[in-house]
This record gives sequence, C-alpha cells and structure tokens, in this order.
Amino acid sequence: MKNFFLISLICFVNLLYAQQVVDTTKIFGVTIDDPWGDRTGLIEAFSAHCIKPTARIVFDEGVAASAYDAPIAELEPYCFIMGEILDSYYVSAYSVQQYLDRTTEYLDRFENNVDIWEIGNEVNGEWLGETDSVVKKIEGAYAIVADRDKKTALTLYYNASCYENPQNEMFTWVNENISESMKQGLDYVLVSYYEDDCENTVLSTDEWQAVFDSLHQTFPNSKLGMGECGTLMESRKAEYMHRYYGMEIATPGFIRGYFWWYYKHDCVPKTKALWDTLDTIVSKWEHPASINENETTHPVNIKIYPNPTRGKVSIHSNFVTKIEIFNILGQRVKVLSNSKKIDISDLPKGVFFLRMATNAGWQTGKIIHLKGK
Repeated sequence: MKNFFLISLICFVNLLYAQQVVDTTKIFGVTIDDPWGDRTGLIEAFSAHCIKPTARIVFDEGVAASAYDAPIAELEPYCFIMGEILDSYYVSAYSVQQYLDRTTEYLDRFENNVDIWEIGNEVNGEWLGETDSVVKKIEGAYAIVADRDKKTALTLYYNASCYENPQNEMFTWVNENISESMKQGLDYVLVSYYEDDCENTVLSTDEWQAVFDSLHQTFPNSKLGMGECGTLMESRKAEYMHRYYGMEIATPGFIRGYFWWYYKHDCVPKTKALWDTLDTIVSKWEHPASINENETTHPVNIKIYPNPTRGKVSIHSNFVTKIEIFNILGQRVKVLSNSKKIDISDLPKGVFFLRMATNAGWQTGKIIHLKGK
C-alpha cells in the first residue's frame, strides 16, 4: 500500500466547514430573506468566505414548509442554517394555534437540517400585536422545539431611542414577559437593531457592551449576539458592516452573529465589492492583525512535508503546541499535543482539515489522503 499526501494551506472556511455550529464560539451570520430562484450565486458566495456562514433563512408567511425542500437541500452543504419561524412583521396575522402549528410543520420537515430554530423574531416590537398573544406564541414554540432537544434562539428588538410604548422597551418587555424557564433555557438570545429605524442612533462599543452585559444577567445560560442589522443606504453599507461585524464585545458567551439582512442583494454574486468588504472583516476574527508587543514572539514558518510510505507528515516548526484534525463531516478525529508528526495512516481515504495552535495564533491546512496500490 502506498500513501500520498497533498498539503496546502487554505482559507479558514475549511476549518469552520469541519465544525458543528453548536461548538463554535463565533457565528458569522447572514440573513437570506429570498432563497428562491437560481441559488448558484448564493452557493458560490457562501463557499468562498473565509468562515463558513450561518444563514438565517426567513420562512415566508403563508408558505408551506415543503416549499423549502430544494433551497435547504442545496444550501445546507455550504452553510449552517438558522430557521426563522416567521418574520416579526407577520406575527400579528397568525393566531396562537396557527403559530404553533406552523412551528410543528417546519420542525417536522427540517428537524435534521436546521441547526438553530428562531422561535420568535423581534418579539418586543410594537407591531406584533397583543403582548399576551405574542408571549403564548413564543412560549409554545419554545416548548415544541426544546422538547425535541433542538437549539432555540429568541431575537429581541433594541429600541432604547425609538419605542412608542414604554412597556415595549426591550429590557422592560423581557423582564415582564419572558418566563423563568426561557430565561434559563434559551440557547441563543439575539438583538436586532437598525439605525435607520431608530433615529439613526449609533451606539458605541461601550454602550453595546452594557447592553449585552445586562442581557447576560437575565439570560445567564444563553449565548448572546446581534441577530439582525443592515441599512438601505447604499453609500453607508460598508460603514455599517465595519461597525457591526467589527464590533468587539467581552460579555461571556458573545457569539457575534450580526446576520446582515441584505446579504443576497449586497453580496451576491461574490464579485460585488461588499462581499469582499464583509469577508475581509470577518477574516480578522481568527487572524488578529497584531500581537501584544510586550510578548516575546518568534516568526512562525510552518512547512509540511509528506512521507508517502509511512502515512506521516513532518512539521518543521518549534512553535506548534496542538494539532486538531477534522473529517469533512465536522467530526474531530484526532488531537495531537506538542507533536512534530501528523499521522493519519490509520484514517480512511478522504479530505481532512488541520487546525494548528502556534505562538502567533491558529494556522490551518488541508490534507487530501489518497490510499491505493
């Protein structure tokens, strides 16, 4: 038997492709409100990003779950999926029972395809109808999804400068209407914010830090992030992308997110300038531009040489402290500590992804493992 390895450093997308969305500490979110028509451009845009995106798919009002069979089947290999049961604008048009029936219908259809279920969107928005009805809808949907042990997300609407009724202010509404079981049990709590809708108010990073610190007190077990943002002003889209996707929040469990609403319009096809803007921003999440100048560091030059007869790869660097190997299904198949050898001779033919910890951060790579006579 002969083994042959082809080694190439690749974009961070390949690492994220080999991770489960529930395990990552950062989520690169985009919103897809229109998955219809030819999805080739979406697939090309997703697959070219340096981090595998989580696509928030907005399930349209009055549309049967079966209509999403093709979109989800085609997009799923290229993104994680967060399914939005219903956009906030249409919640008032559904009775409580209709909302719960819709939740069950979509969950039955895509239980094994959707990674996160957004059981309520912008729930404290003043356009969703009677509060009692909204609460029954989201509590019922939460119970349905949680009962099947699936990941739940609740999106709030940040409106400190733009509410009409004080009872709909985000924190007031949460404190008065979210049950203790949801406060303790929700997997994700996200915040929607559109400057265009809130008197063009721009919050500083410190102000957002305070918002998420407060949410962490209320939802101590939930991962937190931005669940929706964007602007219709063409001249300011790049500025907004930098402001939100570049935001650094230190709150425990902050997963970023952002879920730019206008992704398909702004970033598809991937030749559009805003696709490159967004990709450049998120690529810095895992590859910081500088290292603390007080640290003693050394240049990292990793060279990987294949050994075609023994199924091992030598790493010529003194600064690799840990190596993780993932298969294409996202399963971690091997972890090596302080090793100068990558040995996958015991693994089957296929593609494997490397994540290597060094003194300058994470290096990534890919092995194509070919076995044959």
